[in-house]
Amino acid sequence: MTDRVWPGYRDAALRVVAALVGTLPVAVLGSVCLAKLLPFDEATRVALGFTLAIPLWVALMSFAFLTRSGWRAWAWCLVATLLLGLITHGIPQ
Repeated sequence: MTDRVWPGYRDAALRVVAALVGTLPVAVLGSVCLAKLLPFDEATRVALGFTLAIPLWVALMSFAFLTRSGWRAWAWCLVATLLLGLITHGIPQ
């Protein structure tokens, strides 16, 4: 009986950790991308980018909780982090 219950707890724990820890780099890199790509002056871009980091993090946490499994949440977080990292460091300022 406990063998059937444990995967549910493991999946829930993976989702919680992915939502709290895995989405933070995605939110930070997303705000950096916004700060680099918005068509305003530099001070406005930085202010908007980093002001939107926390609401973006909350939205991403909610999205991570809605995934079908914890592994998919982690996979999504890793892929999004890699893509945003490439965009952030690949676009010259």
